[in-house]
Amino acid sequence: MNKIARPLVTFLVATAVFLAVLFGCGILSAENAQECVRIWSDAFSVPGILFFLSGAFVWIARQGTFSGMGFACRQIWVSLHSKQYREEHRESYSEYRERRLAGKKVPFIYLILTGVCFLIPAILLSIVFFFI
Repeated sequence: MNKIARPLVTFLVATAVFLAVLFGCGILSAENAQECVRIWSDAFSVPGILFFLSGAFVWIARQGTFSGMGFACRQIWVSLHSKQYREEHRESYSEYRERRLAGKKVPFIYLILTGVCFLIPAILLSIVFFFI
């Protein structure tokens, strides 16, 4: 059930953001076709960029990009404790990184796919906007 629920909730949230931007920009009061296409393009762009970049950020984090910062914070935290605690929690950076990367993998592809599903119409509508 979780494999279906996460993408579904993500798509519903993206749709809610789409509708909020669409009606927030005043689609009902658009005066000409060019303004209408611009509003639709903006409405597709916001959730598309938001979810695509969120998925890309999760992918980057899963590759261990921020492991150095986590290790530094952990070392500072350990250094604030007693000598016995420091000896028990002694760990090199390579050991820390292996331990962190071996943990549970968080799925992220549904974020990228949701973003792409909203970015494609946004790009197409942007092209149409410039030819109207």
